[in-house]
Amino acid sequence: MTGKKVFAACLVAMTIVLTAGCSGNMLWASASREPEEVRREAENRMEAVELLGKISIGISTDYAPFAFQIPIGEDAFSYVGADVELGRYIAEELGVDVEFREMEFEDCLTAVEEGSVDLVLLGMLPKAEREKMMDFTNLYYEPGRQVILVKKTQKDRLSDLSDYEGKTVAAQYGSLQAQLVTEQMPGSYMEVTENVSEAILMLRLGSVDGVVLDEAMAELILKEHTELALSGTELAYEAEGIVGGVVKGETELLERVNEILEKVSGEKLYFEWLDAANQQAMSLNPPIP
Repeated sequence: MTGKKVFAACLVAMTIVLTAGCSGNMLWASASREPEEVRREAENRMEAVELLGKISIGISTDYAPFAFQIPIGEDAFSYVGADVELGRYIAEELGVDVEFREMEFEDCLTAVEEGSVDLVLLGMLPKAEREKMMDFTNLYYEPGRQVILVKKTQKDRLSDLSDYEGKTVAAQYGSLQAQLVTEQMPGSYMEVTENVSEAILMLRLGSVDGVVLDEAMAELILKEHTELALSGTELAYEAEGIVGGVVKGETELLERVNEILEKVSGEKLYFEWLDAANQQAMSLNPPIP
């Protein structure tokens, strides 16, 4: 090889190394900067997620089986639930890390509206007032029949909605079930609980007469608690389905998330996560003394 050819080959090699090094430095520099600064300078939210190497997801952990906490030590806990698993899966498919931002439900809505998170996963129904605050993803879960669990000994006495006049039923705070009780059982008292496990414990202790649940979760609970039964009646409900929410106007991020949700639906992954989360939630239910 002549001197000129050797020089040219070395120059090309140096150029490749320098280019690769600069690219790596750019990614490192982006990751080390404040997220808000990167988001302002990025062309869109999807680019910012890639530059930062993480996606920020708002969750509310008082809504089992979608998102809740389990203890992993005296002073430590872990986020679990179907929406938590979905968030991790989305991050994995995007090739980035996930940062969960835990806050109250309403605060999550404000956070995605203001852009302080990229995405919210809240077991959320697509209400019109919420669509003003964010862009909805495609549906990723459709609730089933809405049923009432009662003690088996009371099944025949509570077989119609009218039988709950003056009775007390439990439903989880902020849930579809709580909404349906308010709308369709005006003569009943409602006990609002933090999670399903608390509601089931109250039913077993006799503190409430029934618990309103999605049929899929009710069937799982019946496997664990044979002293309970379906009441034989249900609450009317036209399925809307559950969606996520992305920062409004961020089309690129929304399209990527929807592509991933299509894969989740095709492989029925969400139902697997939901079943596992239901079982985890039920394991938190303490035994009756």
